Amino acid sequence: MAGLTIHGLLSSKVLLPLTRAQRLARASRRPAMRAFYEGMRFRRESEAWDAERRREWMLNQLRRVARRAAAGTTFYRELFAREKFDPQADFSFADFARLPVLEREDVREAGRALVSNEVPADKLREDATGGSTGEPTRVWLGPEELGWRESALEYPMQRIGAPTGTPTAYFWGHHLDPVARVSWRERYHDFESNVRWFDCFRLSPDVLAQYHAEFTRWRPRCIIAYASALAALAEFVLAENLQTNYPTHCFVTGAEKLYPAQRETVERAFPTRRVHERYGSRDVGIMGFQLEPERTHDFAVDWQNVLVEPETDAAESPILITKLHADGMPMLRYRVGDVGSFPRGSQPGHPAFVLHEILGRELDRIWLPDGRWIAGMQMPHMLKDYPVREFMFLQRPDYSVELQVIPQNNFGEDSRRSILETVEANLPGLEVSVALVQSIPRTKANKLRPVVSEVKRAEGNGQ
Repeated sequence: MAGLTIHGLLSSKVLLPLTRAQRLARASRRPAMRAFYEGMRFRRESEAWDAERRREWMLNQLRRVARRAAAGTTFYRELFAREKFDPQADFSFADFARLPVLEREDVREAGRALVSNEVPADKLREDATGGSTGEPTRVWLGPEELGWRESALEYPMQRIGAPTGTPTAYFWGHHLDPVARVSWRERYHDFESNVRWFDCFRLSPDVLAQYHAEFTRWRPRCIIAYASALAALAEFVLAENLQTNYPTHCFVTGAEKLYPAQRETVERAFPTRRVHERYGSRDVGIMGFQLEPERTHDFAVDWQNVLVEPETDAAESPILITKLHADGMPMLRYRVGDVGSFPRGSQPGHPAFVLHEILGRELDRIWLPDGRWIAGMQMPHMLKDYPVREFMFLQRPDYSVELQVIPQNNFGEDSRRSILETVEANLPGLEVSVALVQSIPRTKANKLRPVVSEVKRAEGNGQ
């Protein structure tokens, strides 16, 4: 324990400050580092602002973003002219709402026309989504956005008491092979950050037992995990009746939606640990964070970095975002592909400071032949009381639904029959079957999608 304390002090007081000082000293990395510090400073100063002051600041920043987009990109210069939108005017949020939604297909087709010519090419960094629903979306990040993105990751972790430098386990799968961190740069970065990686893609009872033993010895302060992987660990702990002394502070889930049944399982296995869910994407960065899960499961929107708005006036609406510090590739009213539950009175074009829930991907829905649909978020509720480890609702083009299930040990014919009756009652008029399988296929980004529909009307915008 003393060694871990020394490592934590060494990371937070010596190694990380030294690395950041070196980044400030290097001309090529100085702008992004300054943006990081500016993001941290502004978040601290504006944390207690009331809604009116936040909206005033955001509107001014939004005008700056629009003017910079018009000056620096062919795409927005032509779009504003076509839509008769004057970025030089002191436009309102309602005026902003009249701009068309930016689709992923628009980003792919526009290519370099969306990239700002005001940022030198050697200052841009290319990134891309995982391509879980098709072709990856490529974006270019400038120094300002890179710094603000980094601060968007760090600031909420500081608020919940798990800043960079504290012992942190990544139960993750971002890297193609997260356990093979062989370069000296990767190893040093992990050491200075006080981070260890645990592969969440190749799990088995033996692997989970090994991880449990390592976590027990190390006792990380925070575990950052894929939701499905954390749920699998919690189920293993409960099934084996194991005692847990880790993490010493909290869990943070990401990459996948954390469903209520998964949260309940984790909280039963680790009853004194808080479970924070964060919401983000590769093309945007962090958008929301559950800061106080013991009080509310609402997501606090990172409004200092992104404007989050509903596409419609409905309480449950597709999420649109506008990046407020995108110097490399401006993105205004961009459809991220998720559906959120917004506070009462939320309007298109106007910022939301809270999201009640992330309901899942827009395409994660079961379609009925009459054009209605059932949101994918409802599917896990049907199975929460059954001995099911993982599942996927697969809807075929003829509207039939196959529920693929990885059963737990106490799953029997009664369970299968009862699940079938429950699902049929909730999917009226659809042919439903239950198949027991040994594995559930992941997306290209190795994420679990519990609902996949092949019905053609679910393509595009899902309208």
